[in-house]
Amino acid sequence: MEHYTFHTKLKEIWQKGYDDYQSGGREPGAYLTDEDQAFLASIGANQQDVYDFTDDYIRYGAPDWETFWSVQSIRFNYFKLVMKGLPSTTIPSMDEYTPKDGEINGIRWLPRIIEKAQNKLLGQLDPDIMYDCGGDREFLELHNLHPAEFLQLVWNNFDDFQAIAAYLEENSPALQKV
Repeated sequence: MEHYTFHTKLKEIWQKGYDDYQSGGREPGAYLTDEDQAFLASIGANQQDVYDFTDDYIRYGAPDWETFWSVQSIRFNYFKLVMKGLPSTTIPSMDEYTPKDGEINGIRWLPRIIEKAQNKLLGQLDPDIMYDCGGDREFLELHNLHPAEFLQLVWNNFDDFQAIAAYLEENSPALQKV
């Protein structure tokens, strides 16, 4: 796989997913060839990633291709640099995530989105969990963070939830003292 041009193949697959969904397809990956599946695996992605992002884009107008690309690029780098190209073997269940009303330093949703971002980086998202879902997008917009920016923030502070909270406290317009 050509790293320099992997975005071209990824966009081709995203477009296939978009077209399939538009024509009524609702089964993740049904339209993918074995070559497409192998390519996704080689970059640390899977058919659910494509389905979730195209589904939400068509139904809600976000996340767009550029957001999908930027999030998958960070996942790809994490997969290659940290995980050495080896896929995860565990997937936490939905009930292992902090509830949606969980807080860190009074910031609702923060522990949940951090856990989702960690599992996105690790390739361990349950098929029923999406990083950058509607709730995540609401949180990220409120705090003026792009999904890829937040994913990188979590990578940089993987085991330090307080550092992530401190970053938000310092930079989020929603948390600035008047």
